[in-house]
Amino acid sequence: MSGWKGLILGILFIALLSSILIYAFLGYPELGFVRPLGEFYLFNTFNFENQDWWSASPNAVTGLLWDYRGYDTLYETMVFYVGIVAVAMFFERPAKLKKTRGMTIIVRATSRLVFVFVLTSAIAITIFSVKTPGGGFQGGAIMAIAYIAILVSLSRGFLPKMGIDLEKAHIAKILGLALITVLTIIPVLYSLASGSLAYALQNQPKAWAPFGYPAFLGLSSLSGGLIIPIQLGEMIHVGMGFTIMFLLLTISDKEEEE
Repeated sequence: MSGWKGLILGILFIALLSSILIYAFLGYPELGFVRPLGEFYLFNTFNFENQDWWSASPNAVTGLLWDYRGYDTLYETMVFYVGIVAVAMFFERPAKLKKTRGMTIIVRATSRLVFVFVLTSAIAITIFSVKTPGGGFQGGAIMAIAYIAILVSLSRGFLPKMGIDLEKAHIAKILGLALITVLTIIPVLYSLASGSLAYALQNQPKAWAPFGYPAFLGLSSLSGGLIIPIQLGEMIHVGMGFTIMFLLLTISDKEEEE
C-alpha cells in the first residue's frame, strides 16, 4: 500500500472514531440522572436501615466488584492466572537469575528506600479500598512496581536475596488465589454443615440466607465482610503475577542457553 493510500485510510479511521465518540457523548444522560440499576447499588451498598442487600462497604465500586458482581471479578482473576501460566509455559526450563552490578550507588540506595514506601502504599490501597478508591488489582500492580524498581536498579540477582525468585513467586501467586477460593466456598461449606441456605461468595446475610462475614472488625473498624481479605488475596495474586512476567521477560537468550 502506497503512502498516500495509508494516509487516507488513517484519516478516515480517525474521522469515523471521532464521530462515534461525539455521538456517544451527545447521548450521555443529563447531570444528576441515575439509571435504575445504578440507583439500586447506590441506595443499598451501605444502607444501615435496610441491610437486606447491603455490601457493608461505603465504597460502592468495591461493593460492586466483590459483592454484587463478585463472580465476574472472580472469573477475571482466573483469566489473569491462566494468562500468567501461559506466559510461563513459553520458558521450557527454570530461569537462572544472575547478579549484575545494577545501577549507581545513589540509585541503588534510593531504590531501597522507595521500595518500602511503594510496598506500603500497595498494602494501604488494598486494605482501605473498602472505604476509598483502590483495590486488590491496583495494589498488586503497585506492588509489582516495587519489584520492578529492584530489578532495574539492583539487578535481577538481588531478588533471591530478598526471598523472591520464580518458584516462590509462583507459590505466592497460587496462595493469593487460594485465599480468594477459600473465602468463596466457605459459605457453601457452612450451608452443607448447617443445612441452611448460603451462596458461594456470599458476603453479608440475607433474610433467606443467614450466612455472613463480619461487617466490622473491633469496635469501629470497618471490615466490609469478606472484602478486605479477598482484596489482599487479589493483591498478592496480581503482584506476584506481574513480577513473574517481568522476571521472565528480562531473561536474555544467552542466559537461557546457560
